[in-house]
Amino acid sequence: MESQVGYERFFGPDDIFFSTTDPKGVIQRSNRTFDTLSRYTRDRVIGAPHNIIRHLDMPAGVFKLMWDDLLAGLPVCAYVLNRAADGLDYRVFATIVPISGGYLSVRTKPLDTDTQQAVEQVYRGVRAREREIAARGASRHRIGEYGGDELARELGALGYESLHAMTLAQLPREVSALVSAGVRVPAAPPVSGPVTRILTVTGQIERDTNLLVFELEEYLRLLTSMAATEGVLLAVADRAESYARVVGGRSLNVMDRTDALASQVIELSRASTPALRALPDRLDALHRLVLELRYSVALMRLLTLMVGRFARSVLDGSEEDPAGSIRDLCGALDEGFARLGPLCIEVEQGVAALDAELGRITPSLDRMVRRLSRWVDRRGGRGASDAVAEAAALAERGTPEVRGMAALAAECRGLHLPFDEAVIRRRMEVLRSSLGEID
Repeated sequence: MESQVGYERFFGPDDIFFSTTDPKGVIQRSNRTFDTLSRYTRDRVIGAPHNIIRHLDMPAGVFKLMWDDLLAGLPVCAYVLNRAADGLDYRVFATIVPISGGYLSVRTKPLDTDTQQAVEQVYRGVRAREREIAARGASRHRIGEYGGDELARELGALGYESLHAMTLAQLPREVSALVSAGVRVPAAPPVSGPVTRILTVTGQIERDTNLLVFELEEYLRLLTSMAATEGVLLAVADRAESYARVVGGRSLNVMDRTDALASQVIELSRASTPALRALPDRLDALHRLVLELRYSVALMRLLTLMVGRFARSVLDGSEEDPAGSIRDLCGALDEGFARLGPLCIEVEQGVAALDAELGRITPSLDRMVRRLSRWVDRRGGRGASDAVAEAAALAERGTPEVRGMAALAAECRGLHLPFDEAVIRRRMEVLRSSLGEID
């Protein structure tokens, strides 16, 4: 349901825009929502460049970064201000993915308003600076390059290292908010037929992906908790090196029991310290992988929702060529689901490897602390010398932080991503065969 305030048109979460373009951005398909809210006729839209609705207040840098990612085969999400044919503005959250022969775009009502407002504030600043260099005679190409660099820097200040990083973070949030607002795959009618089968199977896919979302949020919660200990891990690595330093510094006679303990401490330190220092990078890589998987699941949810909507339009006649649009969506779903399986496996293997590494490091650190304590005792205890006093303090402190991290890794290892490629493949086969009946 649309409304108007001043020069801006508003719409509801249930109003979802759909379009496809060729590789140059020329519109091939659109849906009724796109046509209605843009106020362009279908004849005017089809065959027109997608920038027909571009707003002059949008920074050129946004589109520069979007095209950079799309041409690299990456999906893109962005908050976009558009202008309709009647001069009114409307805001969307745009999701654009490469498909065979061009690009597919789904645009929804922005629901994460805090992030939207922060990003739009950045847009205003970047656009103002673009206009400054335009007034000095900069070319359109130069303005886009400059705006892209400025926007990338500003997004970094918001916590996004790139537009792609914002894409991975924001699509799951926006889709989750969309679902919370009650937007779902339409229910199947109580009659048999191809449309009913399509709606039934899309509803099943919707439930499949909902289960994945819950588990992925648990993964992220645990990985975020572990990532917060990066500084602690490096501090423990420094401590482990100190263990070796306080007992070393001279030639050791391994036949001497005290020196033998020192030698064991040094050996354990050399084995554990590199692994401790490598853990933050491993955690970061695993965290990025889970973010990518969460994004992919959100995209599948959004595309599935659109399939359901076009299927329903077959019954009410509200869309032109719904079968063609469903076919485009199925192509994107096939590609997306083909990535989901390997991503799920990679995440679970990464978590298992992290759990195993921490399971190896933790007892090694415990052995190191015990041997250091025994070395202190054999050297006469805390008051014997400054070096022994330092060793005693280190031994008393120990490395309890790593044990806490190991517990988090074990909890993460206990999770399971409920994705069955064979089941999804069967569902897609039903979808395609049913689509063939309504072409």
